[in-house]
Amino acid sequence: MNEDFSLGKISADARLTATFKCYEKTEQNGKIVITACLGKGDVPKLNRGYGLDGNELWLSLNNLYQSIRGKDDYTAADDIISWCQQYAHPYYASEDIEEYRWDIEKDTEYWDFSTNIHGNFTFDVHTMRKDLESLYRDTLVILMFKKCLERLDVSTDLAQITWTNEFADFNSFPMQKHLGKISAYLNKMSGVTMKLGLDENGELKVMPDFHSVFDAARFALSQYVSIPTDYPIAYADRVGVATCECCGRLFIKNGNRQKYCDNPECKKERNRRKSRTAYRRKIQEENDNRWA
Repeated sequence: MNEDFSLGKISADARLTATFKCYEKTEQNGKIVITACLGKGDVPKLNRGYGLDGNELWLSLNNLYQSIRGKDDYTAADDIISWCQQYAHPYYASEDIEEYRWDIEKDTEYWDFSTNIHGNFTFDVHTMRKDLESLYRDTLVILMFKKCLERLDVSTDLAQITWTNEFADFNSFPMQKHLGKISAYLNKMSGVTMKLGLDENGELKVMPDFHSVFDAARFALSQYVSIPTDYPIAYADRVGVATCECCGRLFIKNGNRQKYCDNPECKKERNRRKSRTAYRRKIQEENDNRWA
């Protein structure tokens, strides 16, 4: 058995997406709008799908949402632009990038018209904030569902879900009592349809019909929670996801016991806490020896 659970590994979306170096933010009709732009003779970097593992894409969007909470749209636009420059433009253009019609890596006229003149790569901050918030809330609730179905304590999860008391009793059992609520929630979630398309070799292939990074992220979330927890991390490309005990962001674990993400500041805090714990244990041991 060697199934591919990772979005990137199964080449889930064979269409091309684009990563731009430059964006502009402007105000139009009371909204902050972000627009990709190209210099003379420039073209964007083209990716097959999103150019990264689906789990990383999913978690990075959740963490982007956390980074812009409490910020106004004009300030949040800077964080969103940084994310786009690192990963990919979040929404598909009105038409797919036609790799079979254009030599698009060389045809600068095509890109100048599509990007600078036609404005295909434009979106408003308010819309992206709503999509980020929806993904974040679904992520927290569904991760709680997974733990709840496995008879694990969800007190911490319930404390994070502050916008609803719909699941306030989810720490009570039997679990069968909550199956209806879980099913109803999943039925209301946005789904991913499948389509028949052409892959990079011009061959027919059944693939998810993504229209934005949010479709891809929900696909990765669905794959993650559908893998049995008793599979060890790294088995069949399974990953573990946890909330960093320092910064509170979601991250992919390297092992079952990892509690902190790889952010340097979080690693420093982890080491400080370990030192304090070791010191307290040393003092306790010395006190115990005095009483012995």
